[in-house]
Amino acid sequence: MDRRWFVRLLHPLAVLFAAIAAPAAVRAQEIPLGHCDTLPVVQVAAAGRPGWFLVDTAATSMLNLESFSQGTARDIRVTSWRGTLATSAKEVTIAELAVGRTRIVELTLPAIDLSAIGKACGQKIDGILGADLLEKIGATVDLKRELLHVTTVEERRDADMVSEMQRDTARCAKAFSESNEDAFADCLDPKIALFTANEEFYGREKVLGYFRDRYFHQSPPALLEIHESAFHPIGDAVWFEYEFTIESARERLHARGMAMCRKSDGRWRMANMHHSVVESEPAQAKQLVGQLSQK
Repeated sequence: MDRRWFVRLLHPLAVLFAAIAAPAAVRAQEIPLGHCDTLPVVQVAAAGRPGWFLVDTAATSMLNLESFSQGTARDIRVTSWRGTLATSAKEVTIAELAVGRTRIVELTLPAIDLSAIGKACGQKIDGILGADLLEKIGATVDLKRELLHVTTVEERRDADMVSEMQRDTARCAKAFSESNEDAFADCLDPKIALFTANEEFYGREKVLGYFRDRYFHQSPPALLEIHESAFHPIGDAVWFEYEFTIESARERLHARGMAMCRKSDGRWRMANMHHSVVESEPAQAKQLVGQLSQK
């Protein structure tokens, strides 16, 4: 193996694997679930006091009137697993509700008598964490692992990075299929490294030349379809896995690999690509199969 190829590839992969191997607790926010009979409950801090809230994805969030008695009475509609009904309840505003490290301030919720739920499971239930608040804090319930996962600020930032990157890579796929060399060149980092199954290219001009010689300005045009997955944001870069198909006058190529995009000058550009061929079929064979299938 060429030493230059090995060293060039080893460093970014080592950075990626180190990031993936880092303890999940540094970024993820997973809170253990307890039980109220067969229903999940989670410990929260409401108005500075610890309490247990029933986790119910089919219910409206509410407070237990026994735990939060201060408020103004009004008619409300409450949703639970039994359906939606009209009832009279107090509206209570608490200064803060903390679920893990996530906090909601100045929260107003209905407060009704939930003592029957507490009696059923042998412990006091101070409220219900329903679908509305679960969505607001970006929480998902993992009953198998008995965890409540609450989206962190870092995860929201990472999701925004990935979404922004995908918008740029979608424009790049369009530029490829239109043989728009200027637009496609702007998708490539000046120091991009491309590793195919048999060749390696360094720098924007060499990589652009590879695609130009193999796929651009053909009749019919070469069409690229790409799917990205398993994103790993690291600093100002995103590592991800990809799988693509190119339909060209020469062949139908199906490949998969790993890539890194880096943001510079307000744009996400491809900085590293390393893929291997899964399937390659000559265009003539593809056309013959199509003709036979029509008979």
